Amino acid sequence: MKKYVISGSVGHISRPIIVELVKSGNQVSVITSSGDRVKEIESLGAKALVGSLLDTTFLTKAFKDADAAYTMIPPNLQADNWRAYQSQVAKSFESALRANAIKYVVNLSSVGAHEPKGVGPVTGLYDFEQLLNKIPGLNVKHLRPSFFYYNFLAQIGLIKQAGIMGGNYGASEKVFLVHVNDISKAALEELKALNFQGSSVRYIIGDERSGQEIASVLGKAIGRELNWVEFTDEQQRQGLQSAGLAETIVNGYVEMGHALRTGIMQADARKNKSTLSTIKLEDFTKEFAAAFNS
Repeated sequence: MKKYVISGSVGHISRPIIVELVKSGNQVSVITSSGDRVKEIESLGAKALVGSLLDTTFLTKAFKDADAAYTMIPPNLQADNWRAYQSQVAKSFESALRANAIKYVVNLSSVGAHEPKGVGPVTGLYDFEQLLNKIPGLNVKHLRPSFFYYNFLAQIGLIKQAGIMGGNYGASEKVFLVHVNDISKAALEELKALNFQGSSVRYIIGDERSGQEIASVLGKAIGRELNWVEFTDEQQRQGLQSAGLAETIVNGYVEMGHALRTGIMQADARKNKSTLSTIKLEDFTKEFAAAFNS
């Protein structure tokens, strides 16, 4: 039996990790910022640790005696400065991991985290990777998944209002895609084996499609003929601003779309991608259609 500490509460990726680690007879503690999640976490057979990732003292206690940890920086759409928020969380994790001399970490990063600038919010994940890489004695596996299928659920409003899908990417370069279940599966493999040494990267990619292919496949699932429109950066900016997002979030998403469009975001993944994972865009269509019709 090993002792694991899992961040990410019971989100899309973390929940299957928790379930399987508990099922395998391990002691699992789950970090959550919400007291409302305690009963759900306990129902899975895990221990709930309620606190903030910005609280280094809390994290240091959370990691006490752990054999391994799963780390991730959750999104914060209320942040006044997205990069500064990510940096605070990263440094809090770093301090707690150092204090407890944790030997193994599986870290949720992203495609694009090879770049120190120009990739929007993923730049903060580059920073986090670098911090973890410098911790003496820590073996860390950085998971770099591609664009999540479920991000397309945010396009449902655009489809219903304008009858299109789109973004400031998707026409000039095909987009690597992945289902969150394949990310959970990869994380579990690494957490159970704990056979990685030093600092290493694992890309998780399930499919590769153009914007028009994405629109056609998802459109068919909801009985519509959809086109993908590649917006200019300014059009993307205006659309995000009209949705009421903070300027730091708007700037991050616009920059990330630009990085996808120009190939910067996926450059290292193109050179180093391994075998594609199992869940394809067509497999996601039932989830998309259900959300669209709900």
